[in-house]
Amino acid sequence: MDKAHLIAIRDRVLRQITAADYAGADPFDGLESQVFKASGLDRFRVARLLWVQAIKRGPGVLRKAAVIPNMVNPKTLALMCGAADGVVLCDVTARLVGLQNHDGGWGYPFAWQARAFYAKRHQSNAIVTSFVMDGLLAAGMAPDHPVLQNAADFIESALWRGGYFAYFADTDAEIHNASLWAAFVLLSVRPGHDKTKRAVLRVVDAQNADGSWPYGTRHHHRFVDGFHTGYVLDLLDRLRLGGMMGLDEAIDRGFAFYRSACFDADGLPRNFAGRDGPIDAHNVAQAMATLCRFGDYAGANRVADWAVKHLYEERRGLFYAGIGRFGPDRRVYLRWTQSWMVWALSIVIENGTMTELCDPKTPLSFAHPDPDRAAKEKALRNMPEDDFRALFAVTRKAASAKRKAGDMDGLYGLTRGLKTLQRISGDRGFVLHAGPSELPKKAPS
Repeated sequence: MDKAHLIAIRDRVLRQITAADYAGADPFDGLESQVFKASGLDRFRVARLLWVQAIKRGPGVLRKAAVIPNMVNPKTLALMCGAADGVVLCDVTARLVGLQNHDGGWGYPFAWQARAFYAKRHQSNAIVTSFVMDGLLAAGMAPDHPVLQNAADFIESALWRGGYFAYFADTDAEIHNASLWAAFVLLSVRPGHDKTKRAVLRVVDAQNADGSWPYGTRHHHRFVDGFHTGYVLDLLDRLRLGGMMGLDEAIDRGFAFYRSACFDADGLPRNFAGRDGPIDAHNVAQAMATLCRFGDYAGANRVADWAVKHLYEERRGLFYAGIGRFGPDRRVYLRWTQSWMVWALSIVIENGTMTELCDPKTPLSFAHPDPDRAAKEKALRNMPEDDFRALFAVTRKAASAKRKAGDMDGLYGLTRGLKTLQRISGDRGFVLHAGPSELPKKAPS
């Protein structure tokens, strides 16, 4: 799809998010229903569990009758800040700081009943805290800022369980993506922390023989789904890029499984591994980002095209919650759908720009200074290895031609390109070699 059209759609949805002051409905906010609270049934666990599922799965008329207020979710704000290696879209740092709990963490703005635990409104948890920390870092907050250090204290002291990080302080449920998220952000603000390494290795050890990861360790958490698999893969790759060793095999096996089992024959993301059926917009969004991260830009664009054609409503300028058994699920969720789709489209748009900057058929040259260097280097770090090697070969050939022609100005730019390719290839774990005759004796750095 034309990049300008994707940008127009992204920006239109983003304007609606900001016009709503980031407040909206959520699939799991049923316990905030004024009707349910007035009934007195909110005192009973089974009633809470059934009511959450009824609101989540029931018709829109039930949600309307239940009288559930629109709420601002810190995770929405974090996504707008660039969390999960996204794009910084809005300046909401002050607002996130204002939502921090006294214990240092962040939580969902609604009470929530799951099979494994009950969460109170705003109760700090690993996922929301991690996303907010990651977003604040992406927005430019220094790692040693008191806000981030207080959050790190919460993760380290309240969530640590002697090998993994729990989802909530009052439960021992082990959820692999939540533990990995907590480990990642703790490492981001406290480098070299021993607990983070132990938690990461525990997630790696939990990988199944086929390359998959179950959602968690309890019997009802043994399922494998698409977007949590994407979470794990993205985080492991970010840890690898940050210098953590020994993750290559797990990542390679995990991505091979993800690509084969979490997508159907048409390249569309499945909610659950190996099972076709309803399609969830959150899973669609995560698929775009994970495919971009691992260099499958064609696949990411295919998913983006499908999402725009089948989930986007031009009249209202919003995305549906997904495709259900009987057609489009037209429910509108601000955090679960709108913010995730804006986040994902921004990543596809940015990667489209980067691939234009680094075409494997065009020699890589850097001006001195080069205003596009950062974008080019990010593109190189995400480029498939075969394309990377092809780019090196064409750049080396062009440098040799410039040297023979005596064009030293052109040669210097290409030399900077070759050196950058060699450095980044080393960071990525493979080595490139350039002949000494192809490089000038002295070239500005």
